Amino acid sequence: MIVKLIKSIAVVLALSSFTVVNSVSASDNASPNSLQGTSQGSSQNNSKEDMERIGITGSVPLLFYKDDMQAAELDFYEMFNALNDNKKYKVLCRKETRLGSRIKTRVCYPQYVLDRMAEETQDALSSGAGYPSLQQIEFAVKDEREESMKFVEELVKSNPKLLEKLIQLNEKQALYAQKKAQVYPD
Repeated sequence: MIVKLIKSIAVVLALSSFTVVNSVSASDNASPNSLQGTSQGSSQNNSKEDMERIGITGSVPLLFYKDDMQAAELDFYEMFNALNDNKKYKVLCRKETRLGSRIKTRVCYPQYVLDRMAEETQDALSSGAGYPSLQQIEFAVKDEREESMKFVEELVKSNPKLLEKLIQLNEKQALYAQKKAQVYPD
């Protein structure tokens, strides 16, 4: 949270200093016209024209857009869970490590997916079979996913604030995808 706050402050400061530089250069351009009647004004005007100008362009790192998108996602899930009366469809987020890595990433699953993961893992442990993959779990909950999507759609339609959060989430996902495509063109 503190890191996001510091990043936001840094972006605001960078943008505000860029605005100050532009306003100072605009006032510098206006002052020689008012002094043009004197000999000092014309010499200053020539030195201003010969002066090299350096423009500073700020850029926002890709991580800013990703963090913004993830915050919108968590905000949507929080409101969804508050409005949701069916425990089966509540969305839970947690940090998991990928296989072969120590880096944790945040993943969010509906409760029915977590329940199926637990069942399949318990069956695998008791039978000595391999652990189920995420693709196998997704295939096993295909019918429940369709029911879940209908439930979410009805809940979003009945609550305008939740719809607003979903729209914000979609906009931030699209913006992140656009910025990511600019940074990593394939």
